[in-house]
Amino acid sequence: MHTILMNLYNGNLNLSEREPTNFPLRKYHSRERDKLRKRLEGTLSKEEQKLFNDLLEEQTADNTYTDTEAFIVGFRLATMLMVEVFQDKDNLLENKEMYLRHMIHRPYHGTPSAADDFTDSE
Repeated sequence: MHTILMNLYNGNLNLSEREPTNFPLRKYHSRERDKLRKRLEGTLSKEEQKLFNDLLEEQTADNTYTDTEAFIVGFRLATMLMVEVFQDKDNLLENKEMYLRHMIHRPYHGTPSAADDFTDSE
């Protein structure tokens, strides 16, 4: 984690420059988009092509902001999950110990239900 923090601080992490994932459907849709773009550009005048390219540039800029916002929301969600887990870690460990003690004193009959009593009756 220290390495990630140092890289983040030094500006060495730039996720937007990562190579796109290698999903087969992504490749397919990328090829289809390129074919359609070439077909459309072949039917446009020079002025219409410039207008179309300007539109694509604006769409790319908008996608960048959308991707950035999605990354921020996902990062915040992951952080909130970590905070929740660490806030309840003592309770989690306590319940795990009670669960294990309970299971030692009774034969295994599948996953316990919510109705099982995990309180320490000793």
